[in-house]
Amino acid sequence: MPINFFDAPDGVHVRQSFDSPTVYLDHWAIRLFSDDHYLQDRLVNSLMSKGGTLLLSNISLGEFTRAEDARHCSNAEQFIERLLPNLFLTDFALDKVHEQELGEQNSLRRFWPSADLPQLKLFAERAQDAPHGFTMEGFISMTHINRNDLTRTIDEVTQMIIEGHKSIREDSDYLRKAKITLPGNNRTRTMVILGELFRGFTLDSSASISKNDVIDLMHAAMPINCCDYVLLDGPWVERVNKMKQRIERTGMIMPIAKCFSRKNNGVESFLADLETFSVPF
Repeated sequence: MPINFFDAPDGVHVRQSFDSPTVYLDHWAIRLFSDDHYLQDRLVNSLMSKGGTLLLSNISLGEFTRAEDARHCSNAEQFIERLLPNLFLTDFALDKVHEQELGEQNSLRRFWPSADLPQLKLFAERAQDAPHGFTMEGFISMTHINRNDLTRTIDEVTQMIIEGHKSIREDSDYLRKAKITLPGNNRTRTMVILGELFRGFTLDSSASISKNDVIDLMHAAMPINCCDYVLLDGPWVERVNKMKQRIERTGMIMPIAKCFSRKNNGVESFLADLETFSVPF
């Protein structure tokens, strides 16, 4: 059971596990499944019947700061409520997963995402609070209420990443090496994924990277590393597919998520694949 409360000598504790099939939804996909109840029913019924997990990130929650109507938050809460307790809250701390991968000799092993312990603690505290209980109600709405502070934080982080990437593009030695570097087991899964997803932006001098691009990169990097299924924007699925092709050409074995977008009937393809997913024993 992904989110589980248990008694300890010092009181009630909470923990979470990451059980397959594991799914990550980009912000647009959360909105889609929140609004379309037919699609929502299929996802909820399939994931719950298989004991799977929805990965919910602080970036996904943070994007609700941009909701023009607070009802978008409550609709998302009602959707995700149906998946309780099968959630895993992540803070997208790539360095934590990278540190675990450093001990591996190859890229076969996939680690769990990093846990968002402050969010999990808040969720647990609300669950122990009688007016709230074990519920998503009001959880996402808090993001919208505090949107000014959260928007400022998100903007600061994305700008730091943009400036860091700009400095890389100005390093001729780095660019020379990037052009000839292939995916390999000499780097961790996390570093391979970051390098491949950034590759087009890095090597194409005419390709600018925006704040939305950085947020989309965050949506992609850890989920495709850790999850079974990921729904992303179309251009990012294309980047992932290019990465897969480059990995396959090297003979390297590196399992990553199946990725879908709205293009080419992708949502239907995702649901059909999830519905036939067989949990390995």
